[in-house]
Amino acid sequence: MRTSPESCDHLRQAIDDEISSLEESTRALKSRQNELVSISRLPPETLAAIFFFLSLSIWRDETDKHSWYNKTGNMGWIRVTHVCRRWRETALNHSRIWSHINLTKLTPVGMAEILARAKTVPLHLEADVTKWSTEQIVAFEKQLEIHIFHTRHLSISGGHLPTLLEQLVSPAPILESLSLSPESRLSSSPQPEVIIPDNLFNCTTPSLTNLELEGCNIIWMSPLLKGLRSLQIHKLSTEARPKLKDWLDALNEIPQLEELSLQSATPLAPLTGPLISEPSRSTTLPFLTRFHISDSSRECVLAITHLVLPALTRLHVDVESQDWSGEDVRPVIPYVARYVCGLQDIEPLRSISFSGEGKRAEVVVWTTPDADVKVINSTTLLSESASARLMFTATGMHWNHEVVTAIYDALLTLLPVNSVSTFSALNHTRLSKEFWLKQAPSLPLLERVRMIPTAVKAFRDMLAEDAPPDGPRLPLLTQLTIHCVTWTLTKTYHFCDMLIERVEQGVPLESLDLRACEEVYGRRTNQIFAEIVVDVQRPLDESWTTIDDEHGGTRSREEVEYDDDWDWEPWYGLDYGEEEYVFDDYVGPFDGIDLNNIRVELDPEDGLPYGW
Repeated sequence: MRTSPESCDHLRQAIDDEISSLEESTRALKSRQNELVSISRLPPETLAAIFFFLSLSIWRDETDKHSWYNKTGNMGWIRVTHVCRRWRETALNHSRIWSHINLTKLTPVGMAEILARAKTVPLHLEADVTKWSTEQIVAFEKQLEIHIFHTRHLSISGGHLPTLLEQLVSPAPILESLSLSPESRLSSSPQPEVIIPDNLFNCTTPSLTNLELEGCNIIWMSPLLKGLRSLQIHKLSTEARPKLKDWLDALNEIPQLEELSLQSATPLAPLTGPLISEPSRSTTLPFLTRFHISDSSRECVLAITHLVLPALTRLHVDVESQDWSGEDVRPVIPYVARYVCGLQDIEPLRSISFSGEGKRAEVVVWTTPDADVKVINSTTLLSESASARLMFTATGMHWNHEVVTAIYDALLTLLPVNSVSTFSALNHTRLSKEFWLKQAPSLPLLERVRMIPTAVKAFRDMLAEDAPPDGPRLPLLTQLTIHCVTWTLTKTYHFCDMLIERVEQGVPLESLDLRACEEVYGRRTNQIFAEIVVDVQRPLDESWTTIDDEHGGTRSREEVEYDDDWDWEPWYGLDYGEEEYVFDDYVGPFDGIDLNNIRVELDPEDGLPYGW
């Protein structure tokens, strides 16, 4: 019996209806089942609070500014809305969950939908508009016009910034934080100059307390600056740099400032002639606790001499030198020391870190002991410097190590370091023996020193000197930590001479930390040190187990008999007669890396490269 097409359609529809009914019943049963789970007993408000903290924690992820998004471009945390109906309803009905929005990868439709879910709660909006289309720019302008009245934090970056700023003409009554920059993490191409419009937000931002501008020209008398507690202006164009009088007048209008960061944003100093050391006019910022200035030496001096900062607790100065000898940095140092030694200080300086190299001098000073120990690399230095009393950096394109050491000496001479107990010399810091002989008397409480290979020899030679009439140098020094030194027998015995000299002076070293060093002579080196120092912490890297013998074979480390005359040298094929040499197809610890034509500076003591 043949079935007509109409009958088939009717039967198919009946089956579809039955499937839909069964699916609905299944969903109802699953929903009832979910209600029996413990987490379903949480009130919707508690569940919403959990979702909010989840979204906020991802928003604040410091490792990736855009980690709020997964690889598909969607907000990662939004997956909680796909778990079950109850979770989705809870998330959609609590607008606070949608208050922190990174718009960078959202489509215009997604932008409108999420902002609608946020309703009228205070918003935290962030967007990098570099790669946006015209459609996205127009959509963003429209949404900002609608929602600016309840936006509390706004951050916009990217090349389309000038276009957007022209459209921001509505008042922002609750805006507390504003960050603007034409620079982008998504693009390294040069960005257009940005000028902050005079009518931005209709000059109505009564709640604004934090302003961050990078690469944006602004008039210092702008209404945006009134009432600020935190101000950051970086990279003004030369034409936008203020006159000294205008700058001081503007600062007088924001006496409540607590944080101030200026990079190439202060008045330009005269190109020639002396700077005024005792200005006839100055501006007092009574609540400023954190001050960062970055500029050429003359601009830094001009700015600092006209400021009075009685409450300052952290000073960060970056000086760019134009002089091959670094002499133009010298005028800044007394003012830096003056603020560090100010009457506002309650705690004495306790920790110092030097982390310079041939063209850069960097000094970080803390009021807490052992703060320098936490500094391992440039990343940790940046994070730990946030709690420092002083961070001073000077850079010169044509400097050498002698210039850097002279700057260290000039700064340390003026700082009150008589209470410093811990010191680190990192990166490629080189400090001469003469530096240590001069500075040691001002460090009577120094207990621990940590250093890298380029700083070891001068420090060791200073300690090995005969004690002056008034007693040994660094009388409280008991701990020494050394990084990345390869202990040849030559270095070992020179170092032992110093250790023995300290014993004879009555101030023996108690702890020697070599865990970050590389061993060449292994247990023999440790045995020699252990005969003089109570606590010797040996290197952690014991990955190599064999060494070459004189007949071309190999023996295990345990089979090697170490003696004072054994002269095994692992650096085959190197010309030790030159101060610098070129690798010639050497393959060793750097296996797989092309070392041809890499110039390496030798340690004159044993002919090996520094730190090897």
